[in-house]
Amino acid sequence: MNEPLLDKLPVGICLVNESYEIVYLNAFFLDRMPSDLREVALGKPLADVFPEQIKFLKRRIKSVFVLKHPSFSYWEQRPHIFPFKSSRPITGEETQMVQNMEIVPHKDSETQQQYACILIQDVTAQASYFKAQTQLAEQLKEEHEAQRKLIRKLDRAQSQLIQAEKMASTGQLAAGIAHEINNPMGFVTANLNTLEQYAQNLLETCEATKKLFASHAPERLEDLEALFEATHVELIEEDMGALLQESKDGLDRVSEIVSTLRSFAEEPQHAWSYLNLQETASQLVQLISTQFKKPKYKVSCQPEQLKWYCETASFKQALTNLMMNAAQSIEDSGLVMLDIKQTQSGVAIKIVDTGCGIKETNLKRVFEPFFTTRPEGKGQGLGLSVAYSAIEKHKGKLVINSREGKGTVIEVRLPRLQEDDDTTANESASTAPSESL
Repeated sequence: MNEPLLDKLPVGICLVNESYEIVYLNAFFLDRMPSDLREVALGKPLADVFPEQIKFLKRRIKSVFVLKHPSFSYWEQRPHIFPFKSSRPITGEETQMVQNMEIVPHKDSETQQQYACILIQDVTAQASYFKAQTQLAEQLKEEHEAQRKLIRKLDRAQSQLIQAEKMASTGQLAAGIAHEINNPMGFVTANLNTLEQYAQNLLETCEATKKLFASHAPERLEDLEALFEATHVELIEEDMGALLQESKDGLDRVSEIVSTLRSFAEEPQHAWSYLNLQETASQLVQLISTQFKKPKYKVSCQPEQLKWYCETASFKQALTNLMMNAAQSIEDSGLVMLDIKQTQSGVAIKIVDTGCGIKETNLKRVFEPFFTTRPEGKGQGLGLSVAYSAIEKHKGKLVINSREGKGTVIEVRLPRLQEDDDTTANESASTAPSESL
């Protein structure tokens, strides 16, 4: 063994015999051992010199003797096998050495004696660099995640701004439509009332004429009755009142729809107040049923006249979007149910439809802004994301379950908010991250 050469190697070498006794240590190994052990280590049992490490070392050395194969231990698994110190080349700072260890079998060609050669490599600098890179990668990952959250918040803010503009435009449009429709409706209603009076006068005139002919010209009465029959006077008399009443009822219906649309859309933005949920649900179904006539609608609110403290505009918009989404899912015929119940902790709202359902692959994305499965031009993909944001603003939870071809169930659970909670709700909504179910 060329000991001077081995002493120059930047690798620690420790030779152990089958009795686990140290028979050789090179300069690298000796220089890093405690000073009180350097002179007495040779010939000593490995357990005496390194009692804390012997259990681990003995198991590794034994496997080398038995299997005749090298054994490796890398610093990621066990960074400090031997209690050695290491000086950093740049800073000069002394720290505990990070080590890679390899134990290789060695056989003396003259004596045929078996040995285990422990090789220790100082990888403190590499480990420090690796840890720094890992820490940097973790920081980059955290920054990337923070950017993703920020992007999601920006997307949400953008969608809310878009929806706010849409709601403002809807309010202006509704007010304009109401004004434009109310004007002609006014004179149409007046004209119908006048027409009703005219019709009554004409029918009375016909009846009076018949009596006059009967008393003064009975020989011409038959001709008059033939004229009345030819002009369907009897049918007109029977049908006139019903036709006029149906027309007046239709005008009342139009007036009611316009009034409901205006009151529903002109809600002041960001205004918190108590909302009558049953009244709101009835208005909502009335509005949606005029646009989506195929589904049947069922509304339940327990207790009746339930008042709820909320930001009325965004809450109504959330319910509108959820109900419209349910109605749009029904192509031919089906049912949309809106169920509102007061619970011990708040209120539970359930919207059930028997529509086309949602594919499982799309369920996790339905609340993403601009995600839509509808054909191009048929939807912007903002309805459910805006609803989710509004429910989140009220510290609520929105859960959606669906089976393709069977229908969808949307559950909204809201905690009870007091009048001093609206600021907190706004703050939590502006900072909370968006989620998908």
